[in-house]
Formats: sequence, structure tokens, C-alpha cells
Amino acid sequence: MPRPKLLVTLVGTTLLPLQPVFAHGFAGPHMFISTLLIDDPNVSDEASVPTFSYLPQPNDGGTTPKLYGVDFEFDKRITENFGFSVSDGHQWLHAPGAGTASGWENVELGLKYKIYVNPEHEFMLSLGVFREFGRTGATGHTASALDVDQTSSTTPTIFWGKGFGDLPIGLLRPLALTGTLGYSIADQKLKVTGFDPDTGNALFNNGTSNLWTGGLSLQYSMRYLQSQVKDFGFPEFVNRLIPLVEVAWSSPASKPNTTATQYLVGVGVNYTAQGYAVGVEMLIPANKQTGSHVGVIAQLHLYFDDLLPNSLGKPIAGWFQ
Repeated sequence: MPRPKLLVTLVGTTLLPLQPVFAHGFAGPHMFISTLLIDDPNVSDEASVPTFSYLPQPNDGGTTPKLYGVDFEFDKRITENFGFSVSDGHQWLHAPGAGTASGWENVELGLKYKIYVNPEHEFMLSLGVFREFGRTGATGHTASALDVDQTSSTTPTIFWGKGFGDLPIGLLRPLALTGTLGYSIADQKLKVTGFDPDTGNALFNNGTSNLWTGGLSLQYSMRYLQSQVKDFGFPEFVNRLIPLVEVAWSSPASKPNTTATQYLVGVGVNYTAQGYAVGVEMLIPANKQTGSHVGVIAQLHLYFDDLLPNSLGKPIAGWFQ
């Protein structure tokens, strides 16, 4: 069963002047949070431990396979604005009457460089590159069931974020928009190797097609509303909330291919405290190729610059000063 391939990242080499740096994702007074379906534009010291997801898969009118996942990611700055990430996860695909297939996803390493921050206009831009290492996860029939690629791929990506603090309408100023756009390039392209003599269906090698990937998130910061617009006297718990909507998508970019364009929408809320954040979203498949019913995703996110400011919370380059 194909699953959405909607999380990507990457590396920039353009060195542009930077504004004052914050470990959290601040551009002026606006903080871009760690979202669950797409990556945020910031470079920081943090970890997602774990991200849990559940999404009923396409069923073609039959029984509905259910996909569960537990993913982990660790991000570390090397310098103030340049860092790396490593991520992996485990999946379970339960098909009623056919048992459960389970296995690891491929290991993915990423590099990201924050090239520009404009505090006045609450804008942030980063570039990066991710490398997925094929055959570091499930193999054989399990890999086919879980859609774990058997060939490696490289994904250059752009990340950006823009706060709405420029708007003249106060209640709209806490809004922020973030986005990503990437192009996944497979080491081994998908090819037709023959045809099944019984069904006539095409047979393929272990390659994969290139993919366009990306997404958008729209966030509303209650903390920004309190501190920059008007304090309505809400409880502190409410002031730490950020309601948001996300959409992630992937689309084949080369032929032949065996996957369809997929759109996944997330609607939920983020709670950001000192040192950690918790996010929960309802997953809504936007087309039948993505899923058959509503799912859920939840994440515990740790900020090491708050929790361990003198070790994991500072850039590696600062350890030797």
C-alpha cells in the first residue's frame, strides 16, 4: 500500500548576511513552530521523540488497511545557522484478514542552512538537502507492503516562513505562513523490466520515480496576540496555544511511476512551553489515493537550547570555544 511521502528537507551554500540569531524559529517577534507534516524553516537543536501517526489507507472498496507509525528525528546545529538532522521510524500496516506487516523506514540524513532572516517583516528563508538511504529499512515483501524504497534518493528543498505582522488589522497579525518545496532525485530510476504473462501487468525493477514534494502551514499564535496585539486576559495555557492547518503533497515527476499525486491535510493545535512542545492534528486525506478515512498525528518535541543550554543546546562549533 503506498503511503504519503510528504516530509522532506535540505542544504544551502549561499552565504547571505544574517540578522540576530535565535535558537527557536524567531523572525522578529514571530516564532515559527515545529509543524508535523512539513518541516519548519528554522535551524535549531531539537528532537521529536516520538511522532505517532495513524492513517487508514486506500481500500478500493474492500477492507481498509490501517497504517501506524512511530518516527524519531534529531536536529543539531554545527554553527549558528547550519545544522544536520537524522531521522528514522517504524511502521505497522494491519490489513483485516491478512495480518500485519511491520518494519523500519529508511534512515534519512539532512543538512540545512538558514540563509536569511528579516525581523522587521517576520521572514525566514532556509535551504537544504536530505539523503534517504535505500535498504536501511525493511526489505523484501515487507518493504513492498510498507512502500519502503529500495534505492537511495536525494532531495534539495527550500523552506520559508512569513509572519503577518505587517498587516494593518490587529487580529490578523498573529497569523504566519510557512512552506516547503523539494525535488526528490532517485539514484536508480524506475524501469519496466517486462510484463506478467498471466495478467499483462508491467513488471518493474527496484528503482523509484523522481518526486515533487512540498506543503504549506497556516498558524495563529496566541502568544503573539497577547504580546504584540492585545492582551485579552486569557489563561497562560491558552496563550501558549497555536491553532494551525497544514497541507502536504507529493507528485511523481518522472515516468514510469507507480504512485499517484497525494494530498494530506492536518488540522490541529500546538502547545509550546519552556523546553518542549506538544502537537496534535487530525489527518484528513484530500484524495482517495492518500487514504480512506480520517487519521491522527501527535508529537512530543524537545528544545535543547532550553533544556541543555551548555551542551546539546549550543552549536557544535561553540563546544570548543
